[in-house]
Order: sequence, then structure tokens, then C-alpha cells
Amino acid sequence: MAGFATVMAQDSEKRSKEEIFREVQEFKIKFLAQEMDLKEDQQDRFVKLYGEMNQKRFACMKEARSLKKKLKKNPDATEEDYQKVTDSMNKAKAEAASIEKEYDEKFAEFLSQKQIFKMKSAENEFRQKMEEMRHNKKGKGGKR
Repeated sequence: MAGFATVMAQDSEKRSKEEIFREVQEFKIKFLAQEMDLKEDQQDRFVKLYGEMNQKRFACMKEARSLKKKLKKNPDATEEDYQKVTDSMNKAKAEAASIEKEYDEKFAEFLSQKQIFKMKSAENEFRQKMEEMRHNKKGKGGKR
């Protein structure tokens, strides 16, 4: 993760958000595969299925993120505005959980329950490390 942070810090201004997002996702999948101790015959299936799951989770959260961003920029937001965003976030989280459960069943066709558990643990660890990197960057004059 430390090496990845160095790479991401280098000339990030010159790369598009899409390039950075793609690189982060590629690194994340490699990190997960390593943490899960995937065998060669499991890796291709995992990468494909995990990519599908991530796309679905990202899509279901898109509207909630958009509404939340607008709300943060609106100094005149009403209670109704806050309620709408809260409802949207709750709905998106429930949908994301449903997607995750659906894909857990698909992963179970070729992964052990221990590997699925390790995937979830590694996702949390990765998310925490990314938050730390964002926080450190923000503290050093970075955007956000």
C-alpha cells in the first residue's frame, strides 16, 4: 500500500480522474487477490465477477452521492432536502447490500467461505488506507 501511495502521488495532476480511478481499481483487485490467497484458476473468475459487482454497487450509489454533493453545496438546504438525501443514501446502501449478497452466492461457487471473508476484510482495509491517504493529502494542501 505504501508503494501505491507513492505512485498515486506522482504527477496525479497530469492524469484524468478516470485514469486514476481505473488504476486504483486495478490495484485494489490485485490487493484483494493477494489477501485472499487466490489460486490461478480462481483469479480470472474473481476479477470478472468482482468487476461486475463493483459496477453495480457504484451505479446504485451514484444518485445518492450526487444528491449528497449538491446538499453540501447548498447553504439554504431545507429539512426536506436533508430527508431526501438521507432516504436516498439508505435506499442505495440497502441495494448495495442486496448486490453484495447476490454476488457472495456467485463467489461461493468457486471460492471458499474463508476467501470470501478475507475479501470483505481486505476491502475494508483498502478503504481505510484510501481514506488515510486522502486525509494525509488534504492535510498537505490537497483538494477536497
